[in-house]
Amino acid sequence: MIRSFSHLLLLLILSLSVQAETPTVPEIELVPNRDEERTTEIILHVIDSYHYKSKRLDDTLSNQILDNYLSNLDSNHSFFTTQDIEYFEKYRYTLDDTLKKSDLSPAFEIFRTYRTRVDQRVAFAERILESEFDFTIEEDYEFDRRESSWSDSADLDETWRKRVKNDFLNLKLADKEPDEIRTTLSKRYKRLRTSTFQFNSNDIFQLFVNAY
Repeated sequence: MIRSFSHLLLLLILSLSVQAETPTVPEIELVPNRDEERTTEIILHVIDSYHYKSKRLDDTLSNQILDNYLSNLDSNHSFFTTQDIEYFEKYRYTLDDTLKKSDLSPAFEIFRTYRTRVDQRVAFAERILESEFDFTIEEDYEFDRRESSWSDSADLDETWRKRVKNDFLNLKLADKEPDEIRTTLSKRYKRLRTSTFQFNSNDIFQLFVNAY
């Protein structure tokens, strides 16, 4: 039963996924479409009717869905600011209501904010990359931030400064030349932006359904 249920949900989601490789997607296109709304209706019906472990779509589940979705997008707490998270609190106990109406707009609003923050962080990283690093200073870089609190913009600037410095040092220790290091890291950060900007409506839909 579990296998057939999972397989059914997978087919429902993949039915929207057969398309060519996506170029950079304009922000104006990052809105839910009717196919995704209809698929949401079907998924809710299937889960309500056939899931082996019945769980009501209520405020408690809404709370979990929001946390799951934010984690799916920014598990290392490196992009969203404290202010963003505080703004998203308005959805903490309302996602169940919007889902029941097949209203996916909160998920898309959150993703658009995420995309903006990725763009800002990559731009910041590239600026830091052009500076000179002092490796005589003793400081710590928190690589794993999954259990850390969300940070405001100024604290994220400091986190990303240390991240770029750490990335630079790792390549320096591998005997790379400074110009080569900067080229390598610039491409790495730009790939992060590019991959994020290639997310289309269906990709966002899948992320949100996975959170549910």
